[in-house]
Amino acid sequence: MDRSLREDLVAEVDDVWSEAIRHLPLSDGKKDPGRDAVEFTAVLRTGDRDAERMNFGRGNNARAGVTADGGYLRINRAENAALVVRKGDKVVALERVGQPVFEVQSVDDRSHLRLICELGDAN
Repeated sequence: MDRSLREDLVAEVDDVWSEAIRHLPLSDGKKDPGRDAVEFTAVLRTGDRDAERMNFGRGNNARAGVTADGGYLRINRAENAALVVRKGDKVVALERVGQPVFEVQSVDDRSHLRLICELGDAN
């Protein structure tokens, strides 16, 4: 698949699944003076997807193991080229009830299409 087709696919997925996110850059648990808070859209998937898959097709109890205390944030790099996300930063899901806050546990920057952040529950 050539690069333009991949970029088109990412854009189509983002059109359907993206939601408003606020990035709160932190350094040692305090506001990072070198990076500004910014709002953007990205794909946020929360809950334990493996637990959901393991029970798939087994009736209404299939979702009983799903939690919402973490997940993954997939950021379109072409749309957010200047964005720097680091472990320990926080992100806010602005469109979700209660605007839940998540802490960035790790950042995978190996893909040229997406910045993938593993999220945990923010204390």
